[in-house]
Amino acid sequence: MSRVRWHLALISLVLLLSSSLAYSSDDDTLHPNDPPSQVDETEPTVSNNETSTLAAAKPNRSVIVDGLGRLPQFSHATVAGDLIFVSGTLGTQGASFDLAPGGTGPETTQTLKNIETILRAAGAELSDIVKVSVYLALMDSFREMNKAYSEFFGDEPPARITVGGAGLALGAAVEIECIARIAPN
Repeated sequence: MSRVRWHLALISLVLLLSSSLAYSSDDDTLHPNDPPSQVDETEPTVSNNETSTLAAAKPNRSVIVDGLGRLPQFSHATVAGDLIFVSGTLGTQGASFDLAPGGTGPETTQTLKNIETILRAAGAELSDIVKVSVYLALMDSFREMNKAYSEFFGDEPPARITVGGAGLALGAAVEIECIARIAPN
């Protein structure tokens, strides 16, 4: 299943599940399959503490790293609150769209170096990554990717999924996206 179809299926599932729940203000609980007429549509109240927190919320910030290749249709990452969402990244060299030579292993190494550069620009490090999604053109190259990947993460690597059989831009062997958390000061 393509990533787009998978994401659409996930969104549909979330919408389906959320539509079957209704909120009751009488006991502050969600009740499955309550009729919509029992849904409390009054505005929630916000305490002074919550107001100042909401007012202090920063808008999303795009991260674009000079000297690192990208298409103009997307940023390298988006910072939302204390989370960094790194776009799908390839093992390109510098500002060019030339992939690191040598296949899956070297491309994985270069991809993770590129992600490290992006995270630093956003105020984080590889150790701040909480979730990684790896896309391989061929699942047969898993061992090569995993060997290179393991060199970047210690004994406690982040959560990860690896999907094979993906058609990747530029004919790449691997593409990686991740979510990181900006560590509090």
